[in-house]
Amino acid sequence: MFRLLRKMLVWIFLLLGMGIVGYFVVLPKVLPLEYREQVKAYADLYDVEESLIFAVIFCESRFDPDAHSRADAQGLMQVTTETGWWVASRVEALDADTMDLKDPETSIAVGTWYLSWLEDKFHEVQPTVLAAYNAGHGKVSQWLADEAYSEDGYHLKEIPFLETNSYVKKVTLVQKLYKICYGL
Repeated sequence: MFRLLRKMLVWIFLLLGMGIVGYFVVLPKVLPLEYREQVKAYADLYDVEESLIFAVIFCESRFDPDAHSRADAQGLMQVTTETGWWVASRVEALDADTMDLKDPETSIAVGTWYLSWLEDKFHEVQPTVLAAYNAGHGKVSQWLADEAYSEDGYHLKEIPFLETNSYVKKVTLVQKLYKICYGL
């Protein structure tokens, strides 16, 4: 009986130790919280969930501020130069002429403002917002107007671009992980 109790305690402490190491060492490497201050500041400023911003950064760039796509999107949140200029024309604190989308602060500011704008435009229907972030708001507006893709003009019953469909699912999953693991 004493041996069994001792073995159980050893296993409990071993599992507890592994859990602590996993949470404090492994989890931050697998699901980073880099740029936390900037994410929190812009999440509060533009009323966007922190978990969504982290999920977009994770899926877009894996937290690499120098990331660059073949579509000319750059920085942590993979914003195109054209979108960056468009956002800068609407946000007083941003200057399109000096804006550097590879700068983490700028990328998070522009990307978060754009997410907030998309949430307003698409009535906070998150799959639609994420589709617009990936494929462009003009393209998604076309899909919403087409009964083949939307029955109510708000929700997409089908996303015709495979890449965008995968993107929406991936960001949604990663956002759930951020919420579960960090309580965001």
